[in-house]
Amino acid sequence: MFPEHPFTIWGTHCGNCGNVCSILQNAHHPWNCTPFTVKLKCSTCGHDVTIDQKAAEAFYNHKILTRFEGLFGYVVDLGCGGGFLSRFLLQNKNIKRIDGLDRDPDCLKATEDLAASDQRFNFTRTELRRLNALYDKNSTDFIVSRDVFMFIDDTEQYFDDVSSIATRGVRQMGWYMTDNHRMKNGLQPQKIAEAYQKRGWQVSLEYLDWYKSGYFIKTWH
Repeated sequence: MFPEHPFTIWGTHCGNCGNVCSILQNAHHPWNCTPFTVKLKCSTCGHDVTIDQKAAEAFYNHKILTRFEGLFGYVVDLGCGGGFLSRFLLQNKNIKRIDGLDRDPDCLKATEDLAASDQRFNFTRTELRRLNALYDKNSTDFIVSRDVFMFIDDTEQYFDDVSSIATRGVRQMGWYMTDNHRMKNGLQPQKIAEAYQKRGWQVSLEYLDWYKSGYFIKTWH
């Protein structure tokens, strides 16, 4: 059974010794502007630590983005939004190209600065059900996504397309909440992992206690 939970992490590093100081809470998301703060004592040196929203957001973002380190070559960013993952990945010189895909027309404007500043990035407005029409077999290295899979209705087509297109692997972060009305499919993370395995992938599944009902899946050959 997938361990659903309502918590996100608020954290920072101790200004005295550099130790990580964090707490799980369910009242304020790190991305929401709020005067809320957390006061802790560093478990290593006893220094008083205050975590405001800005520090919490930076800490939370870092925890997300480190799951997407070590990629290279040609990457497809599914449901790219404003380029949260792509902006991070383009800091890596081993990335040769990123295609950001999203159905939302507002994402074109939101990523204009990225496309203008780095020729490795290209945005395409498209439905994700058209992946097999956009890409040839074995044409990309990695496919990445965050909070996208739960909005895909034809999951079998998705798994087939991704497994046909990507040669190196998939990095998929998301959440699962029972009976959430926004979800287009009801696959729990373990079933998602099994679907990748059936298509020949090696798979690791990590449950994220710091990301609301979150999980992270990594596949490779």
